[in-house]
Amino acid sequence: MHNQLRAGAIALALLGSIGLAAAQNPPGSQQEKLNLSPSQGQTVSEGLSREPTQSAQEYQGQVGSKPPESLKQQNLPNDVTAQVPATRNMLFIKLPDRILLIDPDNKMVTEIVGGPATTGANPGPDAK
Repeated sequence: MHNQLRAGAIALALLGSIGLAAAQNPPGSQQEKLNLSPSQGQTVSEGLSREPTQSAQEYQGQVGSKPPESLKQQNLPNDVTAQVPATRNMLFIKLPDRILLIDPDNKMVTEIVGGPATTGANPGPDAK
């Protein structure tokens, strides 16, 4: 009986420590980043192309940072989350040159998506 009690206490301690360790990941850790593919990022960018942009004078928006209260965080539209399920439940802030995807639980930036492609990276057939 004493061995069963000890084994139960050890199992409980292990389970508790695993939960505690998972809850203490530092902001911006790899587990928090979405790691969207370029095509998923483009889908998000295109899906938010008609959304108004916000300006952030001195905020650069790095993964793991918390946006200032002055920037309004919004829910992603359903058509975007349907096409990119990894973004479901995420919030976003659209800046003039990028889109910040925000974790709704800790309010930290989890992914940065570049704006719509305007660099001519994929030129048409008439480009030289």
